Amino acid sequence: MQMVQADGFRGLSLVVDLALDRLMAPAAILVALAIGGILGYELIALFGPAAGSPYQL
Repeated sequence: MQMVQADGFRGLSLVVDLALDRLMAPAAILVALAIGGILGYELIALFGPAAGSPYQL
């Protein structure tokens, strides 16, 4: 009985690992895009054409 349970847990572990492998790459891409968007928005607000510059004429 213990061997059946151990094999079942091993199989469940494989299924969970495969599911995480399929989810982690898209999740990492979405997180990177969100961080890039936030940084881009802040940089545009900081250095964009509407930003005041002491050297503008």
